[in-house]
Amino acid sequence: MRLSILIRGHNFLEKDRFGLPMDGRDNAASLLENVIAPIRARNPDATVYLATYESPALAELQEKFAPCELILLDPNGSSQAETYKEALKHVFQKTDFDALVVVRFDLAFKKPFDAWNLKIDINSIHFTWKEYRDYWRDHRRVGDAIHVIGKAAIPAFHNALIMNQLAGRGHLHMMYYYLRTMHDNLKFIEDGYFDTNTLFANPECDNPLYTVFNRPRLTSMAGSTGMVLQEIRAE
Repeated sequence: MRLSILIRGHNFLEKDRFGLPMDGRDNAASLLENVIAPIRARNPDATVYLATYESPALAELQEKFAPCELILLDPNGSSQAETYKEALKHVFQKTDFDALVVVRFDLAFKKPFDAWNLKIDINSIHFTWKEYRDYWRDHRRVGDAIHVIGKAAIPAFHNALIMNQLAGRGHLHMMYYYLRTMHDNLKFIEDGYFDTNTLFANPECDNPLYTVFNRPRLTSMAGSTGMVLQEIRAE
């Protein structure tokens, strides 16, 4: 199984949505050690794609991850879904991979790629996990920071991104909800129920796969704790 790697999103922020600075150079070692190196050990010619924006950190990150291919995007009016769509359109034209491992610049991994629970085939789509309790039960919400997508499944994933945009969602937590109606090879990397965010003291914020490196864990619970989500109610 030939793998390529896509690192997407912001590589540098003066302030993220929690008001914290993020410089991808400070997390490059984790991506190299836990994702890029294990995949290149399997596939020495594995391509690394950076779908991101111009920043003070970008040139150095390109050097650290070299050889890599830059997909430079305009941040004006961009979104998670739009960045993802543009990256997939670029990568899908390539013929040197069977599956795409998609991560973000801000994820510090707790274990290497070889220890992830994956059963990859050309049609499979792996999500990280089901989100906590009623988030999964009522809405089929899933983690949205990492995906492993078989090449033949990329068109379905791309279509689900469009559905996500048409629904006016700024996040990707509902991707399983949309995909389940048009693609049946959906899997999870981790068993159990967790939150994508690792900032708060809630037990579900302590997942077994990664932390968001620039967000030191707080002692307080998330403001949404116990809140009923007003989204789609799944059957």
